[in-house]
Amino acid sequence: MVEAIFTEEDRKNLRILREELPKIRLLLEELMETLEVVGDEELMESIKASEEDIREGRLIDFKELLKELGLNEQEV
Repeated sequence: MVEAIFTEEDRKNLRILREELPKIRLLLEELMETLEVVGDEELMESIKASEEDIREGRLIDFKELLKELGLNEQEV
């Protein structure tokens, strides 16, 4: 059997690692999602078109949409 001897610095580093792993895992998941979006040409074109709609003012707010549909907020 192998006996492991940890210094106080080793223990401190292990505690830090244990605390930081969930944060690193979350960052990796977010990075993977970002890469999926950037890698999807159709989605990126849609995002660019939406950004252009925003710049050109081709948007209506929620209340205007309801009005166009003949609805009021209580019906939604």
